[in-house]
Amino acid sequence: MPDHLVLAALLGVSLAGLALAIPLAASLRSWRSTRSAPVQEPLFLLRGTRVVDASVGGARLLARLDHPSGADGDGAPWSDLATLLRPVFPGLPADPPAPDSRVASADDPGLVLCAGSHGRALGISVTGGCAAAIDAVLTRMERAALHEGLDRAPYPIWRTDAEGHVTWSNARFRALSALCGTDSLFPEKPERAAQRQSRRASLRRPPAGGPCWFELTSQRAQDGWLHYAIEIDAVVEAEAAQRNFVQTLAKTFSHLPTGLAIFDRSQALVLFNPALCDLSGLSPEQLAHRPDVMSFFDMLRERQVMPEPRDYGSWRNEMAALIRAAREDGFADTWSLPSGLTYRITGRPHPDGAVAFLIDDISDEVSLTRRFRRELELAQSVIDAFDDAIAVFTAGGLLAFCNAGYRTLWNSDPDSDVSYTTMIEATRLWQATCAPTPVWGDLRAFVGQHGERAGWDAEVRRLDGLSLQCRIEPIHGGATLVRFVVPADEKLTPLPVPREA
Repeated sequence: MPDHLVLAALLGVSLAGLALAIPLAASLRSWRSTRSAPVQEPLFLLRGTRVVDASVGGARLLARLDHPSGADGDGAPWSDLATLLRPVFPGLPADPPAPDSRVASADDPGLVLCAGSHGRALGISVTGGCAAAIDAVLTRMERAALHEGLDRAPYPIWRTDAEGHVTWSNARFRALSALCGTDSLFPEKPERAAQRQSRRASLRRPPAGGPCWFELTSQRAQDGWLHYAIEIDAVVEAEAAQRNFVQTLAKTFSHLPTGLAIFDRSQALVLFNPALCDLSGLSPEQLAHRPDVMSFFDMLRERQVMPEPRDYGSWRNEMAALIRAAREDGFADTWSLPSGLTYRITGRPHPDGAVAFLIDDISDEVSLTRRFRRELELAQSVIDAFDDAIAVFTAGGLLAFCNAGYRTLWNSDPDSDVSYTTMIEATRLWQATCAPTPVWGDLRAFVGQHGERAGWDAEVRRLDGLSLQCRIEPIHGGATLVRFVVPADEKLTPLPVPREA
């Protein structure tokens, strides 16, 4: 056989053997790889709906839960685990998955969560990665959510380094910076020794129609500060309106002769007027220190602007009761001072637990009342000195007053009755104890008349025979004076009291 034919035959056999050897080697490598691949350890073991065991990586994932061992300590429920893993594996069912089921990651299709039987338990494992891969995805998602939340916050948040330079800021801060034309919205630096500092700050160059005032909170962070600013323009405007309102009230109250003291719900003095200083003798400087209610009354006591108590302890109890009454229903009291002055103090409750005290000097009013009472007593003693029986009736027919002679003659004391004696009641008494006469009807008509009237006289006789001269005179204000005159030769005797049958 020629040599070239032998060589060709040997070459063909060699190529055929090589063709058979390549698939066999590949199969062998695949078998060896399969035999040498480690069995994937389950991350979690479930019995029923509870996680009863977890690998080190699985325990690290469970640590993200509020209750890694479940609220009752019997293992985390599948619902909590599914909620934790669902951002990475959106296809996780509400109930534990069936054995041999698979759920792929939305971000990485190679990352697959597998369920399989593991003795009596259900094993949950992952292929194409490990627990660290899931943890990294969850961390990345949390950071993205946190960044989005901070960036979309409706108020400025930013970070500065130790030198005060802005190293990070959210969208609201950047928008304000663009409106104001500066990156340094709040240039003041926090105090170095402080860990947390809050203050009110305004923008250096506030935008037209934009926010101006902020409540700024700075929190010390690593290598710098974190800052949070809340817009408080509405609060500042409300405070300014309140100050203007209080100033308006103060100007109004400054012209009142009544002393005014208003205490807030914490019992601190918040408003007073000049009249209070005049009546109490307290200086504006003393009142400007905003004493509480009890201290205020203590200062009044020290200046003898209220009755001196005999016992200080009981006095404080009385003052506490007075303050409670003022807060609940209000009260009024009259103080007679050692100086001879008389004050009327009134307490009134106000909204939101506040209370107002008003002090009036009623010394002139009391003096006038006392003088008027003395004049009445003098007038009464004067008419009591007359022998005649005198009675005065108002234009409305009410007995205004009478003298001692009247009370003796008719055996009647109208002052002892709570209600006023009327002309009709008086004439009935007279008519019942006198002989019949038309005088009483004429007298009733005379008292009820208006306009010009002329006095007149009449004679009446009591049933006991006593003759009386009745004189009727119109007096000032439409009143009527009725006088019973006993003849000089007769003596005024009391009306006999009728005996009971």
